[in-house]
Amino acid sequence: MRKGARVTRAGLASRVQARSPAVAMQPTAYLAARCLIGWLQFVERSSRAFAPNSAVLVAMGAAHCWAVVYALFIAIHTRAMRFDGYHEGYAEHLPSWVNTTETIAIVSMGVWWAAGFCIVAINLFDEGTEDLPVGQQVELGFFTKLMRHPLLHKALGIAQTVSCCGLFVGVILLCLAMVLMKGSITGCEICLVFVALGFILPHAAVAYQQFTTKEGDSTKPIPAAEAAAQEATAFGPQLCVILALADTPGHAYFWQNILYVVSAVAFLASIAACGNAPSKVCGAAIPPDPLEFLVCLLLDIAACVSLVICFPHLNTWHLWALGALTIGMVAMIYFEAGRDIVIDLLDPLLVVRSDKHKVLPGQQREQCRGASRLMALVCAGVALWDILLHPLPPGIIEAPAAMLDENEFMMVRWDLPPVEPPGEQWLLDHAAEALEMDATKLSTQAFLEDHRVLIFKAQTETMWPAGAHWNAYVVRPSGKMEEVIDRNFPGTLNGHLCIEAQAEMERSRAANEGPTHSDTFVQFVGEAVHAHKAYLAACDFWRSSLTETGAE
Repeated sequence: MRKGARVTRAGLASRVQARSPAVAMQPTAYLAARCLIGWLQFVERSSRAFAPNSAVLVAMGAAHCWAVVYALFIAIHTRAMRFDGYHEGYAEHLPSWVNTTETIAIVSMGVWWAAGFCIVAINLFDEGTEDLPVGQQVELGFFTKLMRHPLLHKALGIAQTVSCCGLFVGVILLCLAMVLMKGSITGCEICLVFVALGFILPHAAVAYQQFTTKEGDSTKPIPAAEAAAQEATAFGPQLCVILALADTPGHAYFWQNILYVVSAVAFLASIAACGNAPSKVCGAAIPPDPLEFLVCLLLDIAACVSLVICFPHLNTWHLWALGALTIGMVAMIYFEAGRDIVIDLLDPLLVVRSDKHKVLPGQQREQCRGASRLMALVCAGVALWDILLHPLPPGIIEAPAAMLDENEFMMVRWDLPPVEPPGEQWLLDHAAEALEMDATKLSTQAFLEDHRVLIFKAQTETMWPAGAHWNAYVVRPSGKMEEVIDRNFPGTLNGHLCIEAQAEMERSRAANEGPTHSDTFVQFVGEAVHAHKAYLAACDFWRSSLTETGAE
């Protein structure tokens, strides 16, 4: 029988949100922008299409790469937490370069946005000065010359290209981290690595060609690399996000893993087929067919729904405002008057479409593309099925962040006889001595004498991590406490571990099985049965405290 997947998934998602700065790079806005661009291409398919410019392909590749980097960060953090449970120290199992890569990715994306906005602003302002009277044009001559100066445009282009290179290198390093990390890798994560590499390699080839081409060089772009990059862009980023969220607990069924593998193989095969036989003449502006627009739209929606479900904190007014803005833009693009405004802004990119005779035949290529799109939809459907149809067991809730403060739920357990049972005040006084705090700053949360456990909290005026210091002390106690304390018992209560353990107990009772605990629980609490009972009793107190404060 399968374990409670959504309980683990919810815990992992909340911990990723708390630990990883990359989670701030939520791709919901990116997915909304994809929907709008696809809708614009669909309504203008009879007259216009986006120009297949290699520079634009590289620049937009960074935006797509953003979602791929995000997906890899999610997978890396969740895998680290699976290996070391819900412990605070799970980051120790991350490769040393992950944090550096995270910073590089964020900085690269910031540079890309800054350079992109400068380019758009220059183009808009430059177009506005063309219609000014002659006298005013003379006054603005300096600024006009500055905006039109080749060095400025070259510098902005180099800035975007370098930022793309930073993101491309980041993807490769993160894929390497997935392979070298401790713990077992899931089939879904292997698929994510291959899809990410399949996306990045053709883009890197186009970026390299673009970066090494000298000004005035008549060398044409590599048609195979461009065709492969365009195919990878079609649904690669959405597939990466879906795969990163599809099996975060690592509990997927065998048939699910088979479908994920087939989806990844079909994606790579379609990229290879397009690179081997491009679908159009180099330089032709051909819009995607309506079926491809529908597939991409469904994948965008599936990725966005998966994100919102796995990260409930996203369901705020910001998300609803983004949804309302997207719907408004869809309506604006539908009407010709509003669409003309958007087309004017994208005029250098959205050009008159080429004739259909520039579409190149290729039966094998089209079969691979069709199979890849079908399997991508199947993969998205299975992932959503897994996320939606494994709800939290009744009574199991996600822990509020405030209730997971280690300073609020420190624990001490005295040892078995012949150790004489100490009193509650004795334990508090010596705990204060160990923490080098005033004893009046410590207070009892619960005194579970039957389980030999005292739960207490510290009132600190600053953000001093009393819980972390107490954890270190419990492992190596000193003084009079050394003769009394059970150093194998955790020094702080972990709310997420309580959720997982109680869910496992619920599952065991429902299946009429004996009490069982996960390897993570045993590793954290120890192998002694009486220690398990003591920790679960502390968890019961924590749950009852949530009820009393109205958290449920």
